[in-house]
Amino acid sequence: MKSINYFKFLLAVSMLLFIVSSCQINGLTNDYGKLTPIEKSKIITLKTFENLSKDTIYKINALQLKAELLKYDASMVYEFTNGCSSEFCRPLKVYEKYAQKHHYKLFLVMNGFANLDRTLSQNFTSPLFAIDGDYYKKSFRSVYTQYFHNELRDKPFKDKEWLGNLFFFEKGKYIKTLNDLPKEEN
Repeated sequence: MKSINYFKFLLAVSMLLFIVSSCQINGLTNDYGKLTPIEKSKIITLKTFENLSKDTIYKINALQLKAELLKYDASMVYEFTNGCSSEFCRPLKVYEKYAQKHHYKLFLVMNGFANLDRTLSQNFTSPLFAIDGDYYKKSFRSVYTQYFHNELRDKPFKDKEWLGNLFFFEKGKYIKTLNDLPKEEN
């Protein structure tokens, strides 16, 4: 009887190990290691905002971005997760149209690389940026994203207040954060 229970236990543990080993968890880190060599070749650390290419993804930190925001009367930073299906996640073209209509300079910033193909397959013209988790010396996406948000808003890194992922600036000065685009008046 003991040998049958032992056999069932070993079978259950073996099945569990097989299932766990075949699972892939996305979003815990930046998922760079899960990209193909071709996808990895598109990602570089930002050196300058001059001559940005739509075919390149630029790793960036909030201090670099804030320095660039000073150059524009009004700007909007949309930080997003590739493949997001929330009601607050819209196609990137929607953010581009809103920014153009309201005279904002738009910055599209990914918080990781999982589901990168879902972003790259969209029709948009703005360059893409990605939060540089290495700059923040953090590997967990939720932590370096929080640090990025807080640095954009001139808050302490460890402040846990989440207001949204759509940031508005005037001449580089932080104005507000929203979790969705403002409603349009007809």
